[in-house]
Amino acid sequence: MTAVNQLPPHQTIKPPPFARRPDLYDEIEWRPHISPPDAKVAYRFWSLPDTLLGQTMDKRERFLRPIMGDMHQLHGLARNVYDHLMEDHLLPLIPSKWQEKWNNDGLDQAHWSFDDIFNNQGFDMGDSMEDPDLVEGREIDGLKVIDLKMMLHRRNLPTEGKIKDLRQRLRDYKRSVYQKYQVLPRSRLSDWGIQRDEVSRYTITITNDGGIGPLDMYTCAILLSPYNPTYWLSRAYCHYQLAFFDLAVGDAYRAHLLCEVLVNPLLRNRQPGLYTRIWQAIEQHIIAGGHMIDPHTFHELDYMRMPNGINYFVPTMRKAIQNIISLGLAALQSWDDYKVKEKELLQRIVMPDRDTTPFKERWRVMKHGVLTRNPALSAENPNVFFYEKRSGSAPGGRKYPYDANDKDRSTNAFTDTATRNLVTENDSLPWKRCRVGVTTMPNGDQLGMFATTPIAAGEIIFVEIPSVRGHLSPKTPFHRETIATTGPISLRCDNCKADIPHADAVRYSQGHGTRREVCKCITAPSCLAFCPEADPNGPTCAENARERYHFRACGKDWDWLHDAMRLNEVTTGPAGYETTYYSHTNEQHTTILSLLLREVFDITLHRRQTDPHLMAHEVDELLVLESTQNWENQSFPFTFCANIQVPFDILMQLGVDIFSDLTFDTWVIQLIMRKLTVNATPWDHIRRKKHKIITKKDIPPAANQPGMTRAQWEKLEPSFHNLYLFPGFSLFNHACGYTHYNAFYGYDPTVPNRMLVWASRAIQQDEEIFIHYFHPMDAKVNREMLTREIGQKCCCPGNDHLPTSTLTGQRRCFTQ
Repeated sequence: MTAVNQLPPHQTIKPPPFARRPDLYDEIEWRPHISPPDAKVAYRFWSLPDTLLGQTMDKRERFLRPIMGDMHQLHGLARNVYDHLMEDHLLPLIPSKWQEKWNNDGLDQAHWSFDDIFNNQGFDMGDSMEDPDLVEGREIDGLKVIDLKMMLHRRNLPTEGKIKDLRQRLRDYKRSVYQKYQVLPRSRLSDWGIQRDEVSRYTITITNDGGIGPLDMYTCAILLSPYNPTYWLSRAYCHYQLAFFDLAVGDAYRAHLLCEVLVNPLLRNRQPGLYTRIWQAIEQHIIAGGHMIDPHTFHELDYMRMPNGINYFVPTMRKAIQNIISLGLAALQSWDDYKVKEKELLQRIVMPDRDTTPFKERWRVMKHGVLTRNPALSAENPNVFFYEKRSGSAPGGRKYPYDANDKDRSTNAFTDTATRNLVTENDSLPWKRCRVGVTTMPNGDQLGMFATTPIAAGEIIFVEIPSVRGHLSPKTPFHRETIATTGPISLRCDNCKADIPHADAVRYSQGHGTRREVCKCITAPSCLAFCPEADPNGPTCAENARERYHFRACGKDWDWLHDAMRLNEVTTGPAGYETTYYSHTNEQHTTILSLLLREVFDITLHRRQTDPHLMAHEVDELLVLESTQNWENQSFPFTFCANIQVPFDILMQLGVDIFSDLTFDTWVIQLIMRKLTVNATPWDHIRRKKHKIITKKDIPPAANQPGMTRAQWEKLEPSFHNLYLFPGFSLFNHACGYTHYNAFYGYDPTVPNRMLVWASRAIQQDEEIFIHYFHPMDAKVNREMLTREIGQKCCCPGNDHLPTSTLTGQRRCFTQ
């Protein structure tokens, strides 16, 4: 029996580099296969900037181009990006130098108008034009004479001539009438006083008066042909050239996912329909470009007809993708992820020396120049939480290319709408004693809360239930929330966080309970329960959840997402003799915000039923919060798992096509993550009592784990089990010192996750309400702790009395 239960020696089994991904199958409805006319338009969007990229390469003399000839065509889908990366492979682009390099290559002058893109002889705009009057004539080349004459007659155009004349006449009509191309509509925010006209309502607009640059061209190609990794790779490199490294990694990762479906037989049938769409998209891309190649030369079309088909071109794409991801992670200083990704392709495939050189040389330089001296990797750094050690750093003050810079939070219309949403229509707030207003701070105008009436000391000012909830299901023996018919059962309501009576927990576990008080999530591995029905005439917690936030996420298996934030449990041994131990914790990937992120996605998808163009970072709860213009000198944590892999997996489990739906593009995800990083509030009792920063979590050997005490397990638990977003509470500014703050805050004892703000002294009408983030008698508070708490340097009144510690880190954590 001892041999059966033999546990592996300590540290002999290495944990996977990243958290496990969900097993997805039919969650997503893929876009139809691309039509030939749309493929031609997509190729046109891609080929114009890609040709220019190749021309910039021709100006450089120090790089040895690959041997020309037939084999040169194997680089056909990624040739120019590949050549650029092979030349500048040693170190990532310096962010401050991107503009100079961009200008030197002449890319700042690269703009294409409507005529440049569409109006070349014999070029049909295809299905890409949203032309309701010409729906039946989108594929003009396939129309018969009688159809062409009928359409021309309805438009008072001549109907004489041969079929090629009729087709050209209809094309000319389309071009003359529809000299505009608009894609990616933005949210309608008129309720917030933000007016977007016909042009600003769209992210990309192409006319003859206003052209677009390379980034927009690649984006338009993706919108038409989202399953072609060529377009994702080209846009990834364009983002890299613009020094948006997080966006470059996001695009390259999606290109990687598409390529893996092509080359990995284990993935081809995991999501039915995706493999054929990828193959067909690349096939149509090669066919669309065939007319530009010398017919007497062996080229891509010939390779496509050979046994391996389009897979001949995949190796070059994979190498380029790997280089972009490695360079991007290095630029973001995400060193642990960089170490994994840099060696990934070398460990999987055999490559010529020319292709392996960039990886080997870059690793040699990084290993001796950076990795051995990175202070963030040291467990001795006293100002870095355990989950922060792996993080890179992404700057917060630079606006993303597609983020509309038209949200002014200082207007009366904006503050009035915020007051209506957070105070006037707040059902939890029976009295209305405050409003949202604008306050002037040393770092610029900020929103704040102001008294609308005199408030006496001790009176409740503000009450708020969380708009977004993140409840992590614990997994250690002492903290696990389980459903069982016997033994102790500990369950808390997902809506209000109140304890569920033991008898009701047992009743739920036995399959009893009405729809008014439970949902099918009660049987999920990471179970989700609600309070029992108390009032037959009043709403239950389950009904409140289904009305406010529990939508598409309901009933799905989210255990993989919880695993991405907690200890990894391993069960080994034959049936009846299983042994469980814990191998590592995925908290190190900085995935603590993932459940909040899922809820934002879920809420957005639900509200799109009535507002189809709503963007996730502009839902009411997030729009009211600070954004890029407030983060000029601030940086945000970045890891490959938390910022790229897990968000895209969440979206796919919710049924979102991450390739065709660019409303959930990488930049949208990063903006949401940053808003949550600054504004998320913890609920955990242990965090209210302890401000100690835990920098190290060593998992003991499996054989020693059964004898561990509760206190020992608590040290290994995730730093936060419950995080909330309170948009109204986030608008209360803080004040240091004993005389500047005038309010306290805390959790409601009757509804455990309801936030309360009450007056600490008398407050006059129109006086701003300030709260103190730490207990006023806490002598350990210093400026560095406050910087971590609020996410940026403290500039409030009264901070002069705070001591300055020797701590150097400035990254925010969620201590309260």
